[in-house]
Amino acid sequence: MKVGAIIAEYNPFHNGHKYQIETFREEQNVDYVIAIMSGDFTQRGEPAWMPKHLRAKAALMGGADLILELPAYYATGSASIFAEGAVAHLNALNSVDALCFGCETKENETSHLKWLETAAEILLEEPKSFRENLSRALKSGLSYAAARAKALECFIETPELLAMPNNILALEYITALKKTHSSIQPVPVRRKGEGYHSQKTDHTFASASAIRQAFSDISTSAPWFSLPKGTQEIIKAHFNKDFPLTPEDFSAMFASAFLRSAPDLNQYADVTEEISNRMMHYFKSYRTLNDFLLETKNKSCTYSRLCRCAAHILLELRRDTLAQAKADGFAYYARILGFKKEASPLLGYLKKNTAIPLVTKMALYPELLSGNGLHLMEADIRAADYYRTALQIKFGQTLKNEFTQEIIIL
Repeated sequence: MKVGAIIAEYNPFHNGHKYQIETFREEQNVDYVIAIMSGDFTQRGEPAWMPKHLRAKAALMGGADLILELPAYYATGSASIFAEGAVAHLNALNSVDALCFGCETKENETSHLKWLETAAEILLEEPKSFRENLSRALKSGLSYAAARAKALECFIETPELLAMPNNILALEYITALKKTHSSIQPVPVRRKGEGYHSQKTDHTFASASAIRQAFSDISTSAPWFSLPKGTQEIIKAHFNKDFPLTPEDFSAMFASAFLRSAPDLNQYADVTEEISNRMMHYFKSYRTLNDFLLETKNKSCTYSRLCRCAAHILLELRRDTLAQAKADGFAYYARILGFKKEASPLLGYLKKNTAIPLVTKMALYPELLSGNGLHLMEADIRAADYYRTALQIKFGQTLKNEFTQEIIIL
């Protein structure tokens, strides 16, 4: 049995995701594809556009065999935390042979894996010249991500590729695999269609952000041709009934969490003293979450980082809990959100090999987990409760919670 894995958000699942799974299966002769997916909040710190159980269903309909949830502590973390957390879970399953990820390259570029591996080795070894370049870039006022890309310029032939979002994550995945001496093989697939941030929807392979934007703009026709049949069916059945959510839908919840926590904001992951001071200053004129973050940001405190900090404050994701998780190797459990009936041999294979508990029934998690693992699961439940409550307020209906929502089985 050959098992492949993909780390994703599927926000929403679109034709590019379907193409990646199909290409992975065909080129690597993969029998089963596991997707480890962000839950109710994404790596940018924003609420997912669509609830996780609907995204899991769309991914299963689109070709994945089993969906695992990436814990909120890692799903809302920096690119390195996101990647290390996900890779640690895949390692702990002791069943995954290959990790597939999208990357962006120049036309006819075929050596993307080589330069990504070179860059990953530099990040792990941190030679003196790299450290010096990084220090200079940080002192110039660049964010850490931009400074690191600048420091890598003299080590690779195509430094401009480092700025592309998919390549940033691809580099983190390879670095995490190398760091853990993982036996999982990296498998890059060249991204098709529009770029990560492109807002064009007149394309079979539109970006997820463009698709979300198109549905929010009443003057724009829905980009159905960018979505697989399964995702289309889900959106038609649930749009403006069970989703979408935006950061603005959490404005009041965030204000309450902020007032409870201030001035001790730096107890939460990613919140530095500088960010805490800026947030305290600009909260005096707080109106909405988005306006607050736009007012607070500056060159070193980017909007994306502030979004993650806001998510950590809202969800009470603590710095010390994350530090302990890193020390423990990140992986405490693997929560299954959904699977295909024909993937039952895969489930048996995982149960036989895994080094961490497989959580299929939420009512049993207190018996399966202990210590810091319990803290992470409680944070996932808290994130789901906030998300569900925001949906209920916005759409006026009662929804299932983490203990009554069934696993998606197709």
